Amino acid sequence: MFDTFDDIATKGSLIVVILSILAIFVSGIFFGVTYYVMDTVETSFMATDCVIADNVYVESCQELWALSLYPFLALREILVWASFFFIFAMVLGMLILGYKAGKSPVLLGLLIIFVIIMTYASIEVSNIYRTMLDVDIFRTMMTEFTVYNKIMMNFPWFIFIVSLMAVMLSVVNFQRTRTNSPQEEMDY
Repeated sequence: MFDTFDDIATKGSLIVVILSILAIFVSGIFFGVTYYVMDTVETSFMATDCVIADNVYVESCQELWALSLYPFLALREILVWASFFFIFAMVLGMLILGYKAGKSPVLLGLLIIFVIIMTYASIEVSNIYRTMLDVDIFRTMMTEFTVYNKIMMNFPWFIFIVSLMAVMLSVVNFQRTRTNSPQEEMDY
């Protein structure tokens, strides 16, 4: 069925591209929910205080949390950057897989068909995201993720452009001249 690992990787690349689109959608929501939970926990802990008696290092719960919990909760800003890098990694992966799909004319044709299907699916995903933004708590969760929100609001265009670039890379890979390989008319 499959001769080499490259055959498996090439035929599975279209599935990876589709999963990348879904991963972009799900990752942003995951990062948004995690950010919101960390923000809520920090706000709740800041509203609470207690006295710690007979302790050499801290006198109140706020001092204890300032040493232990608040630095961890301050790391939530990294989630916004993680969302950017995750989207960038998925786009880069989709472009590389598009380039690898140019090894075969069949895969090139399948990629073009999948671009059309993925663009339609991205319209549905964008509509789902817009519906989710109608819920106030979800809108509050996603306010810090401005780039992700912009991408999801224009998700069909985003996917179409990235997929079109992947198709162009696969056409370039398919059309390129083979070098450093023996050719029959040049083989004496």
